[in-house]
Amino acid sequence: MGPNYFNTLPLRKQLEALGQCRFMESSEFNGVEALRGKKIVIVGCGAQGFHQGLNLRDSGLDISYTLRDAAIEEKRQSWKNATENGFYVGTYEELIPKADLVINLTPDKQHTNVIQSVMPLMKQDACLSYSHGFNIVEEGMQIRKDITVIMVAPKSPGTEVREEYKRGFGVPTLIAVHKENDPRGEGMELAKAYAAGTGGDRAGVLHSSFVAEVKSDLMGEQTILCGVLQTGSLLCYDKMIEKGIDPQYASKLVQYGWETITEALKHGGVTNMMDRLSNPAKIAAHELCEELKTILKPMFNQHMDDIMSGKFSQTMMNDWANDDTDLLKWREKTAQTDFEQSTSTDQDIPEQGYFDNGILMVAFVKAGVELAFDTMVSTGIGEESAYYESLHELPLIANLVARKKLYEMNVVISDTAEYGCYLFNHKAIPLLAGFMEKLDASVMGIGLDLKNNGVDNVKLIKVNEAIRSTKIERIGKKLRAYMGAMKPMD
Repeated sequence: MGPNYFNTLPLRKQLEALGQCRFMESSEFNGVEALRGKKIVIVGCGAQGFHQGLNLRDSGLDISYTLRDAAIEEKRQSWKNATENGFYVGTYEELIPKADLVINLTPDKQHTNVIQSVMPLMKQDACLSYSHGFNIVEEGMQIRKDITVIMVAPKSPGTEVREEYKRGFGVPTLIAVHKENDPRGEGMELAKAYAAGTGGDRAGVLHSSFVAEVKSDLMGEQTILCGVLQTGSLLCYDKMIEKGIDPQYASKLVQYGWETITEALKHGGVTNMMDRLSNPAKIAAHELCEELKTILKPMFNQHMDDIMSGKFSQTMMNDWANDDTDLLKWREKTAQTDFEQSTSTDQDIPEQGYFDNGILMVAFVKAGVELAFDTMVSTGIGEESAYYESLHELPLIANLVARKKLYEMNVVISDTAEYGCYLFNHKAIPLLAGFMEKLDASVMGIGLDLKNNGVDNVKLIKVNEAIRSTKIERIGKKLRAYMGAMKPMD
């Protein structure tokens, strides 16, 4: 492992890498042809490895898995995932020397050991791929010069990569070629074919860089994508219990509310989500959002600063070296929260009920996506990257909360995302204590008393203009126009 790669670059190249962000036209893709007939070996069969492998195989590619000897001998879950679904599994020594493309989909904290083990076994002129560039950018891994290094990074958990593919769509994907490792100039064609194999070309592909993907990914996952969902879940549930709302109803409203609210967000942005509210509720949500943004903006800026400097990565890697002491402590603390321990009612909540009775949740979503997007863009990250890392990926994470609450989200997301999520949450909850104290059940639990649905016209016009005029709404409208194949949630 070498020094932090980003920090070794001169400022000009840092800015160039951060700003690398080009939306690719569908005409630039030729399916999986560049990989057809090649031997593709995936290292690791966890959440990303398993589901990406299924998509790639269904797209007509030759896929097998290589696992550590112990995982094979002990028939661990990764071995079961692969063998029970008809994939061939072999050791590093058996499969890596035959591979034209080695896809590293192990957890981030294992990347250094994995690459140091597989690189000596890789044949001359092979290709190595990542789905997250942390090992290259933050850990400074040096790859053998004859090896092409690419990245294909679907902007969602692995489970959603599979579900969206099965629905005939895909998830937006960032692709990149590591400039120091493209000796034959073939990296981009291989990356495009890989993205097509997972279904990413149907949803939109950005030509990015390893640096832009890592810095935006770390920011998105620890703030809006995971941190806000965790903080919002705990605070909204506790507020309802404090105000006498039935615990089982409160549990269901939060657990399934994120999914319902962000489904509207996915299809029509913040504007559509806010339009699902009554006029009085829209004004209330907008005002709550502005308060949240004022409180949380310095914290978002600090997270971005720590990501850019490498402080966050170093802190997390220190915890890895300390047997994940902080991570495991925070994971256990989350498991013991009242929300996580609660059970949800069998009572049906109509779709509109999640909006009417979850005004505060809508405000959390609006504040989080706008803050994350604006903070990334102000740092030099392209608007398209910032959109995918904030607004578009949020519904895919919200789907996880709907399955098994915060446990499911934190199990499925990457280890870097889980650590960052806890880091955000433990700062945000005390920061928001005063804000939460003044709220009542009208914005979280029972909805507004709308005997009179009237509002001041001028005020409503100003609120609507503020909602629709943001940068994230402008870029979102453009990017969603490319997503004509997007399917509604079942």
